[in-house]
Amino acid sequence: MRRVVIPILLLVAAVTVAAALWTLRPYPAADPEEAAPASPSTASTPSTPSTDPADTGGDWPGYHGGPELRGAADAAFPDALAVKWRVKAGAPVRQTPVVKDGRIFAVTARGDVLAVAADGTELWRAELRLPAEGNPEPLHMRIEAPPVAVKDLLVVGTDEGILLALDAATGAERWRLPLSGGVIRGAPNYLPTLDRLFVIEQSAGALLCVNPADGAVVWRVEGVDRSDAAPSVSEQFVVYGSCAGALHVFSPEKGEKLRDIKIEGDGQVAGGAAMEGPLVWAGARGGMVVHANLETGEILWVNEDMESEVFGTPAVAADRVVAVSNDGFLYALDRAAGTLLWKHDTLGFPLSPVIAGDRVLCAADGTLLLVALADGKVLWSQELSDEITSPAVTRGGIYLGTEDGALVALGPAPAAEGTVNAP
Repeated sequence: MRRVVIPILLLVAAVTVAAALWTLRPYPAADPEEAAPASPSTASTPSTPSTDPADTGGDWPGYHGGPELRGAADAAFPDALAVKWRVKAGAPVRQTPVVKDGRIFAVTARGDVLAVAADGTELWRAELRLPAEGNPEPLHMRIEAPPVAVKDLLVVGTDEGILLALDAATGAERWRLPLSGGVIRGAPNYLPTLDRLFVIEQSAGALLCVNPADGAVVWRVEGVDRSDAAPSVSEQFVVYGSCAGALHVFSPEKGEKLRDIKIEGDGQVAGGAAMEGPLVWAGARGGMVVHANLETGEILWVNEDMESEVFGTPAVAADRVVAVSNDGFLYALDRAAGTLLWKHDTLGFPLSPVIAGDRVLCAADGTLLLVALADGKVLWSQELSDEITSPAVTRGGIYLGTEDGALVALGPAPAAEGTVNAP
């Protein structure tokens, strides 16, 4: 009997030692801004990923809805909403989710990424980790920027200055790109027609163009000043603001600097710039919304009705622009003239709004508000947590994260499902 037990114990000990050595194996060095292969320090634990996810009623693939950050959804909702499901994320979800090809993606403050189906079924979960480097265990990465869904990838930027691509179907890591400029606080963006990613290094405000296929840097422009913004991109322009008090305009293909549009006064821009064709709208520190022409550099109007900073990203409709201020108000401005149409006190700290048909969705502290675009009347509101994110909006639902660690989906309330607004 002992002759059988001893070999088994030796085998168990050998397996244990091998596993420990595998866990502590050296992390392959990578030069800054040179993509590394998929890292085993990202632990992915998929739970039978769906090969054909249910329809989410359209996509919301990146921050504020799409490459131009206009914050306008092709969706229609009634005057009352209801929570459809809530998935536990295990840590605060402080960044707006994104939606693509039937999957809803969320990131947590402790470096977790999860994918959920339209019915609330968790598809996979990945833990983004740094190598141990003398610590007992690998370290959690910090994620303080929304991700972007790119073809069959989910791309995430971290506080450690690493841009990572995960397989959208499984959560497996495809590549990672360490940036020389450190922290990523603005959401990465993607231009489908050029098949390029764009990301900003926060500390210096340097803009990079990245090939999503392999994480290789296509071009990089020198920094302009600290920038917490997400870049807005189109076939003609890449534009973003910074602490230099200006909007910086580049060509997307080669990174050529086209112009700086100086904003007088306290013109620092921390939010995204919403773009449509050659036109752009952005908020600034001095309590203003600025509307400019990217082709000429001309500022067309400035609204200064706000009583505090405007650090959210405006949402743009056919005839008006909706913005939020740190003064707690939601504002609607005439798109052509910039004059105030209405304002509403959210009784909280409002985040970047989203326009859906003739409704506006706005998160303020832990409450989601549904407001009439025409006059600012509150149609519905519900407190969902102490704090929530801005929503991702599709025809199939409204998705947001909560400070108490959940991904939440909302849709029409049962009694109101028959009547919706026109998109």
